[in-house]
Amino acid sequence: MNPNKKALFAVLGFLLLALGLLSLVFGAIGIRFVFLGWLDAFHPIITLLIHLGMLFGGILIMYLSLTDWHEGQLREDSDSDELEETQA
Repeated sequence: MNPNKKALFAVLGFLLLALGLLSLVFGAIGIRFVFLGWLDAFHPIITLLIHLGMLFGGILIMYLSLTDWHEGQLREDSDSDELEETQA
């Protein structure tokens, strides 16, 4: 993946994580974000589930965007090359 896309998704995941966490904490003490006011129209359990979904969704997006998926493959290739060199 393009490094710029990885950074963009990492920032998006962090913002979603922070927004979900802050809305949970602020909601516990009675403070609401104005732009999330439409969530108050739902049942409180549904609102809680949406906030938790934002929190864990942000964590998941950050994890997936910051993971180097090719790292293990490169290590296996370099380990096999070193093994062949020592056997020769």
